[in-house]
Amino acid sequence: MGDILVCPNCGSRFSLMYSRTFACTGCNEVTFGRCGYAKCPKCGKEFKLPG
Repeated sequence: MGDILVCPNCGSRFSLMYSRTFACTGCNEVTFGRCGYAKCPKCGKEFKLPG
């Protein structure tokens, strides 16, 4: 299932893979593997990945 993240804005729990598949559709940074952020599929808040 991948890394489970918690949105700092709404508290929603989701996997990074789910976020990249549904919330980040069409983003070139994700397509080329250069993104250090996650986007919450529930509220749309983008935040820096931990670590």
